[in-house]
Amino acid sequence: MKAAVLENWLDLQLKDIPVPVPSQNEALIKVIRAGVCGSDITVYKGKHMTATVPTVLSHEILGRIESLPADYEGSFQVGQRVLMNPIISCGQCAACRRGLPHVCENLKLLGIHVDGGFAEYTKVAVDKLVAIDDAFPDEVAILGEPFAVGQHVMLNSDIQPGDKIFISGGATVGLYIAIFAKAAGAERVIISEINEPRRKFVESMGIETINPEQTDAMDLMHKVTDGGFDIVYDTSGAPSCILQMPDLCRCGGKLLSLGLSGDAYPFIIGKVSFKEIKLIGNRLYSQEDFEAGVRFLEKNWQALHLDRMVTDRLGLSEINRAFEMMLHGENICKIIIDPTK
Repeated sequence: MKAAVLENWLDLQLKDIPVPVPSQNEALIKVIRAGVCGSDITVYKGKHMTATVPTVLSHEILGRIESLPADYEGSFQVGQRVLMNPIISCGQCAACRRGLPHVCENLKLLGIHVDGGFAEYTKVAVDKLVAIDDAFPDEVAILGEPFAVGQHVMLNSDIQPGDKIFISGGATVGLYIAIFAKAAGAERVIISEINEPRRKFVESMGIETINPEQTDAMDLMHKVTDGGFDIVYDTSGAPSCILQMPDLCRCGGKLLSLGLSGDAYPFIIGKVSFKEIKLIGNRLYSQEDFEAGVRFLEKNWQALHLDRMVTDRLGLSEINRAFEMMLHGENICKIIIDPTK
């Protein structure tokens, strides 16, 4: 089968490799669509702290069940369309025993540590599958994994009605956080985004934006809040944005980081202590979060026009072009890959 294999950092190759052979508890999946994520770029550049090579990238995967285990007696059926939770946890470590398998000490992920979705076929444990309704379009359903992240971030955020929220970065991650925040009753949600086409797209989705080159975030904070934003998110990974996060946040507020890079950033931790700010990391999601994120998408995609978030569609043969677009900020929102092309 054809697959996009990250042979080494910065070396992504389209190759012929064997179709994966499922183990006793796994389903073989024929991939319909695979999403390109910012974390794929972190892996590609060799900046992810635990990624391994060679690996078939992509953990955002929509497919059809090609085969199930011989002794399987559950509700899934061959031919059924499914999304898949890409997390592989050991079940034995301290984190898993505490009910935190998404931060397992031995965690592996499809597309980061084991072969993922930039291929004609992949395999996954049956208990990580999520069935989707036949009426749910492919190009919306593929957003299920990002919305699972959004669901988990919202639980960590504990947004209250009336909260004022600042988000650094208006790519896909920042946009779905904004969508969840508004749905949770936030009074004001502002995204800071330097890329003009992306900023205009975010505005077209009904989200307020600023251009940080034209509007000083601190001046904005003083105008629209009483002492700072209730919650500040960083999705950009830009050192200047990370350094400014405590200044934008109110006393007793929350900072949430979604960066996965192993790079060191400047950060004045004393500002967090002086204001008693809660600093919260975010990585993945539980199986319950995954399913809840998918159901949110199923329920709201038409009313919120979430189908518009897929802005670029490429074939597997164009995978390096997709990565170039991400690296240079040419994508407006989500790029999806069709492995049949």
